[in-house]
Amino acid sequence: MSIFDYQRLDNILNLLVQREEAIHIEEISSYCNVSDRTIRSDINTINDYIVKHGAHIVLIRKQGYIIEYSDKNEFDTFWNNQDTGTFLFTTSTSRLTYLIRLFLTNNSYITQEYLQSILFVSQNTLYSDFRILKQYLSPYSLKIANKSNLGYRLEGEEQNIRSAIINLIFKENLTDYLTGSITVDRNICNNISYRQFNDIFLNYFSNMIHLDSDYFYRNIFSSLLLAASRVKSGHTLKNFNQSIKLDRHSAKIVENFIQEVESEFNLIFSDMEKDYLQFCIAENYPNFIDDSLTKSNQQLAEEIVKTIQNFLKSLSSSAWVLDSSLEKNLLEHIKLFLKVQVIKGNRNNPLLETIKNSFPYAFDLAINCSQEIVRNYNIHFSEDEISYIALHFANAIERDSTSTLKQLSLAIICGNGRTFSSIIEAKIKRHFPNRFAKIVKFSYSTFQNTEDLEKFDIIISTVPIKTSDFPVIQINIDDLDTSMNQIENKLSELNFLESNDDLFSINRFLVLEERTKKEDVLHLLNNKLLEQGLVNSNFLKDIQKREEISSTTISDSIAVPHPLGDSVIKSSIFPVIAPKGIIWDDKIVKFVFLFAINSENSNQMQQFYDQLLDFISSDKLQTKLLKEANYQTFMDIFSLN
Repeated sequence: MSIFDYQRLDNILNLLVQREEAIHIEEISSYCNVSDRTIRSDINTINDYIVKHGAHIVLIRKQGYIIEYSDKNEFDTFWNNQDTGTFLFTTSTSRLTYLIRLFLTNNSYITQEYLQSILFVSQNTLYSDFRILKQYLSPYSLKIANKSNLGYRLEGEEQNIRSAIINLIFKENLTDYLTGSITVDRNICNNISYRQFNDIFLNYFSNMIHLDSDYFYRNIFSSLLLAASRVKSGHTLKNFNQSIKLDRHSAKIVENFIQEVESEFNLIFSDMEKDYLQFCIAENYPNFIDDSLTKSNQQLAEEIVKTIQNFLKSLSSSAWVLDSSLEKNLLEHIKLFLKVQVIKGNRNNPLLETIKNSFPYAFDLAINCSQEIVRNYNIHFSEDEISYIALHFANAIERDSTSTLKQLSLAIICGNGRTFSSIIEAKIKRHFPNRFAKIVKFSYSTFQNTEDLEKFDIIISTVPIKTSDFPVIQINIDDLDTSMNQIENKLSELNFLESNDDLFSINRFLVLEERTKKEDVLHLLNNKLLEQGLVNSNFLKDIQKREEISSTTISDSIAVPHPLGDSVIKSSIFPVIAPKGIIWDDKIVKFVFLFAINSENSNQMQQFYDQLLDFISSDKLQTKLLKEANYQTFMDIFSLN
């Protein structure tokens, strides 16, 4: 179905939307196999449609046609909401979604000509999309094979194909996946009645599986549905090596479930397929695993939790480390983790990137703890499992009600009388509870005769004070809400300067004028810190050790590298601003904050991480620092954050 009167018009506009540079008329007419005169007529027709939707095709002399936008959002809404055969692939993301689904659900060879005609792209664009596609398939040990005269086809183990379908297709929209409102699983498994299968599943498992996470419950359902569909289509497992033993009661229920599915859908599960179904259930709901296989897990889990607690105490003196709920939650989580380890399973965390970006301090603590567990027990945690532990840490940190802020003293100078100064005092106490240990009110005349105002951390005044002896915040009595913001900014500045005393220095601030790579930046910063005597010779090795575990990027533009080990002599934070970008893993970051924090100052990492999160969420602040890339701007931004 076309948006316009005929498909060629859609194809022409689709081509112009994809290409940022002007396209010569000969290229367009050659592609559409019509004359230049016809193309000119077609473009006039297209313009009649799109000019009212914020776009217009123009001719640039000696270059060709290009699309210009008067309202890009209006045009995108018009173009992307049409149900046509070509507009769906106007972006790399939409083409990638199509390619993933095509290759994972198709066992036949697919020619390059077919793909180019469907996606409406050049050979170079298709090859570029294939490079990205290979990156998505690589974690599942799947590859796209190219056979001369036949085309492309997916190759890999059936178990890995099923995992890729679930993770890359079913879970593309996580919210819909969790709520069961997606239709893609029904479409892909269309040889199995979705409603009938759902009824059977609920009959056997709804009262048995009690999970606090909809994610794992949904995983079980989609894994079993896909397995049944693949077996019915003839795509069966050739290899499956996991050893599973469910408890007697659970094993009987799973056996009855399998028998009913075989009967209702006229299919037969091999013994290997039955083991796989049990594995899918056990991996997502480890409680089904026979306790005789994991009888030593209780003691081992308790030892691991104790190791985590002791290690946290060495890193942080905060009260949350001793949180009893944290201990209980960690123990339950580690016990389930050890059960999954018995069957050689690996649980994904759909919120991995969210946790890394939103709780970077907790995630970093979890990584440090995981390395301690490796050293003591030779048990390795995946990045997904580390993120689950980080969530427990973040929860404990949020529950910690102990304030780490120093209480300050405040002087109020008010020339409008005692009553009004009391109103200001009351408003300040409401806005900043428990922040000021001492608040003293002065009239203007009393202030002039006071000599010890320097003992106050903050001084505010309703009247102009002409003195340079101490900073005074002048507030407006007609706009007390704005005045509260002025006080809050001052508090943030004091807290920043106090908590980050000696962490920052203009000698440890760098602006890179040219694009560079992660490795070069780390070597450069390591050398500077070595020259300043802040780290020892193992620092770079400890940094690289941390980078190997998990990327230290936060969001798409910020990296926070830091070491694993005891190579820091004196704590410091080294900011780097790179307007032209740094190639960091698979991203281009503009800001690097190198954390060189020793264990005695580990609490300062949490405080700066909190400030960093405000910076991450503010495009305005990031743009400001890129445009005004200097030390003073950096200090101003973070002292007010």
